[in-house]
Amino acid sequence: MLIIASIGPHLDENSIRKIILAGADVLRINFSYETVERNLKFIDTVEEILNNLNSASKIMIDLPLNKICLGDIELKLFSVKENEELIFQSGTSSPNCYEFIPVDTPHLAEKVKINQTISLGNGRVSMQVLEIINHDTIKIRALNNGIIKSYQTFNNETARTTEEMIVVYKKIIDYLANSNAKFLAIPYNKDKSFIDDIKKSGLLTNIPFKPKLIININHPITDEEIEGLCQDKTFNFVNIDRGELGVNMPFEKFGLYQQHIVAIAKKYNKPLIFATHILSSTIDNYIPTRSDIIDLTNIVQEDIAAGIIFSKETNASKRPAYAISTAKKIINEVLKSKKIK
Repeated sequence: MLIIASIGPHLDENSIRKIILAGADVLRINFSYETVERNLKFIDTVEEILNNLNSASKIMIDLPLNKICLGDIELKLFSVKENEELIFQSGTSSPNCYEFIPVDTPHLAEKVKINQTISLGNGRVSMQVLEIINHDTIKIRALNNGIIKSYQTFNNETARTTEEMIVVYKKIIDYLANSNAKFLAIPYNKDKSFIDDIKKSGLLTNIPFKPKLIININHPITDEEIEGLCQDKTFNFVNIDRGELGVNMPFEKFGLYQQHIVAIAKKYNKPLIFATHILSSTIDNYIPTRSDIIDLTNIVQEDIAAGIIFSKETNASKRPAYAISTAKKIINEVLKSKKIK
């Protein structure tokens, strides 16, 4: 089973080395966060570290979602408290988040509604729209304590066009022509038309670096669409993007939905990857929560489970290697049990 560790430009080289030496099979760079240019530069750094360590770890590129995102914020992180009122404004950056938090889209106010609930990133911060101030500016109220980060996705159901995304994807793929990236993940987004248009554009044909392709399910889709992905030989793996699914559907339905995808994948023997919220408790705890242990145990027991993707566990933790070593213990124990049976 592949252990895939998310990393980003904010990590120092020492942390990246620890992740590699802890046994990460794949290093994932998610282009939904940070600017394209900064991520591309970061790939060069990662390849240099891999070469210096003579490591067999591979690189995975996760193409960005078609969602709008926050801009660059002061100090990259900003703490908010429940019921705190803040200003969000169209813009690529902000020198002071108490003045406004930037959202990288024009006419922000036209894309939200009064009383609408909006989440950032994978839902770690939620907020309610209180007031439309002008075309570019809104006032919100935080619904929970949390941390706002630069370039987090702004989940308000507004999407960038397929044409815009194809331009971005082509730029990334062209840059990677001479890279050692071995995996390329593509978001399915809301419906079949998005991925059909990506295919028609020729973007996935004859990619120079010949990666294995992963399709990310990040919105609830129909059984017909899931079956289509499981039969589509274009994609080597289907990824259940649990972080995005968790904010794009009623959370109480998510567990059953994951089970449903697994059942369909088994029917077609399609390898699955399970992404995010794998061992989140290892960020703060020495012993992971029992629910995390059981979740990972259940994943490994599925014969079609090909890998797991750590997100915050490796990309936003002071001890990213610990999640990997803990996962290895659980995975090895489950695999040992399966052999005995």
